[in-house]
Amino acid sequence: MAYPDGPERTGGHDIDLGNDEIGELLRAIMQSDGRVQRLELEGRTVWIKRQGSKSLPPLVALQGLFAGLFRLPVLRPSPQLSPEAMQARELARIRAFADAGFPVPKIVYASATAMVMSDVGPTIDRRMKMLKRTDPASHDALLVKVADALGRVHAAGLSHGRPHVRDFFLEEDGVGFMDFEEDPASVMPLAVAQARDVLLYFLVVTALALSPDTTCPAALQAWLAHAPKAARVELVRLTALISRILPLARLIGRLHMGSDLRRFIMATEFLMRVPPIAVDGPGIAKAG
Repeated sequence: MAYPDGPERTGGHDIDLGNDEIGELLRAIMQSDGRVQRLELEGRTVWIKRQGSKSLPPLVALQGLFAGLFRLPVLRPSPQLSPEAMQARELARIRAFADAGFPVPKIVYASATAMVMSDVGPTIDRRMKMLKRTDPASHDALLVKVADALGRVHAAGLSHGRPHVRDFFLEEDGVGFMDFEEDPASVMPLAVAQARDVLLYFLVVTALALSPDTTCPAALQAWLAHAPKAARVELVRLTALISRILPLARLIGRLHMGSDLRRFIMATEFLMRVPPIAVDGPGIAKAG
């Protein structure tokens, strides 16, 4: 992929910068090396994101541990690439979501290893934190809304890779997407990557829902309303497979029940109880 010397725009409305803003932006890119940086320009906020090495989040590290220990390649995190390749991958995925009609941050400028994005306002994670005490129903409604949007993403032939409420935002009452650092569909069939999306998202739903008995089933039904049949079938396969390691996960939890392990157990137990589709055939176990 070729990288432009000047601003590159990806989807949505063009963002025009004045000469002073361009100068300030280039100085910030050259003079700082932070991975993510907020920059205030005249009347607008932009974010600078630099690709580079970083430590894996605890949940991703746990995925990798289970993937290796139990030979579950579906849980393996996407390969770590060079900064240039990571940049190319993320830009390509932003374009794919924009071309499919999903809101994404606007790209103001992109170089070989850095991009400048428009500010999209509060993430859904932040909105939920503000609603947690004042409006519990709206808090949980956002979890369902994201599940619905994830189903629409899958119906469009895409996968997110690392679905978490901190990576989503609201735009004109719709859900927008950002931080496309994981791309499991590059190393596994699309339907499997989509099922993986659902499992990872329900790690979030089961952990954050204030009324899990109603919110978890509602979120699942919201996803099912749009989900391709192949993804539903793969979710049943994945849940049945993952359920086999629950006894060990619970045993580890007796010794040390970390928050990530707790999420894994809760999500798997929920998806086992409420399978999205009954699947018959050789080598396919029914969840539940």
